[in-house]
Amino acid sequence: MIVIQLQGGLGNQMFQYAFARILAKRTSVPLKLDKSFFDTFSNEQEFTQRKFELGIFENESMHASSEEIIKLTRLSFIDKIKKKLGFYCKSNIYSEPSLDFHPEFLSIKCPAYIKGYFQSYKYFENQEDLIRETFSFPVESLDDRNKTLLSKLQSEIAISVHIRRGDYVTNAKTQQFHGNCSLEYYSKAILLLASKIEKFTLVFFSDDSQWVKEQFETLPYSKLFVDDNTEENSWVDMLLMSFCTHNIIANSSFSWWAAWLNTQPNKIVIAPKKWYANSERNTNDLIPPQWIRL
Repeated sequence: MIVIQLQGGLGNQMFQYAFARILAKRTSVPLKLDKSFFDTFSNEQEFTQRKFELGIFENESMHASSEEIIKLTRLSFIDKIKKKLGFYCKSNIYSEPSLDFHPEFLSIKCPAYIKGYFQSYKYFENQEDLIRETFSFPVESLDDRNKTLLSKLQSEIAISVHIRRGDYVTNAKTQQFHGNCSLEYYSKAILLLASKIEKFTLVFFSDDSQWVKEQFETLPYSKLFVDDNTEENSWVDMLLMSFCTHNIIANSSFSWWAAWLNTQPNKIVIAPKKWYANSERNTNDLIPPQWIRL
């Protein structure tokens, strides 16, 4: 059995689940989810309140019981003594040491309790079909307004522009860790695509639509502002972005997945060079080489 510890928002949960799904397939063992993070959350532990959101994909993985988690993570009495004496003792807990790609994690032996974010496209290489199948959106559950918008996006050249503000701006810890993309980044990205494409519609997605309208309303291009999919329906924005022709993403796993799930063969994806406030943090394993970084 594999148990993956889930944490963070929808995009982070998708990275964690995708990695564990691949590992479970390779080892032919059941995959279960540790969702206790969302039950025991406190503002002192994490930047922003989060909820379990993978339920929209209706996958079959089961919730791991507290007994199963304890059994996987607890050392035996003898192992505790060995550890105290400085001897090696095998643990079923595997913690990702950094946000870089760690290929050895794809060879983890089961049973295993896994902790980490696994934010690298390299984990999904040669497994793209499995992951796309895993994250198949329930299009049929869209309301009429979003179904109409989806049809429009599929009938023309649409460029999604994701602008993440929310806790990136209002939460001091989140701001210090992530930072947020500058207006200069979005202006350069739009101009770059405008130099390559003659006729298109910019489709803005944001958790601060009023601010976005104030900043981009005067742009001399066809524009749409999507601002109705909030709270438990925020996943709809990811779905809609994934059906756009091209994507300009924020430093956000949410729009990373929208761009990655975009199946357009000639898509252009523009991503920020500075993904974290600490520009020295390595993100070479995060962004696929085909994407343009500005």
